[in-house]
Amino acid sequence: MNKTIRLGAAGVAMFAALGMSSAAHADNADATATAEVLQALTLDLATGTSLDFGAMVVSGGGTVSLAADGTLDCSATDIVCSGTTDVPTFDIGGTASKAVTINLPSSTVNLRHPSFGAGSTGEHTIELSSFVTDAANNGAGDPEVTLDGSGDGSFNVGGTITFDGSEVAGTFSATFNVSVEYT
Repeated sequence: MNKTIRLGAAGVAMFAALGMSSAAHADNADATATAEVLQALTLDLATGTSLDFGAMVVSGGGTVSLAADGTLDCSATDIVCSGTTDVPTFDIGGTASKAVTINLPSSTVNLRHPSFGAGSTGEHTIELSSFVTDAANNGAGDPEVTLDGSGDGSFNVGGTITFDGSEVAGTFSATFNVSVEYT
C-alpha cells in the first residue's frame, strides 16, 4: 500500500510539473539599435561680404531695410540712400543631404559710432533688427537649408536699421552672431 501511495503521489507531482511547464512558457525577440553620426557643422562668412547698407543722409526718423537678396528699401521720406550695398553670405559644411536650421539674432543689435562712450546718447547708435535670410521657411520663422550631396550649403542675411534723426555723421558698426544646427 505504501508503494501505491508513493506511485500516486509521484503521478500527481509529475502531472503538476507538466501542467506548470506549459503555463510558464516564455518567449523573446531581438531589437535593432542604431546611431547616426553626423559630420560636425562648419559655418564661415564668405570672404569680402558684410551687411552694408551703403551711405545715407538722415534728416529725420525712419527705417532702411536690406533684403537677403540685396534689395534696398530706402523709402523713408527723411532718409536718402546712396552708395553700394552688400549682404553677407554664410557657407555651411556638414553631412550630405541633411537639413540645417539657421538661427538669426532675435534681439536688436546696436551699431555704434566710433566716438560712442559711456555717456553717449542716441546720436551715437543705430538699431539693427528684423534679420532675414534667403533660406527656405524664412517667412515661417524657421529658416533652413538642405545641404547638397557634397554636404555644402549657403545663405545670405539682411536686416533693418532704424534712425531717430539725431545720428551724427560717421560710420556706425557692430558685429552680430548667426549659428546653424541640424534640424
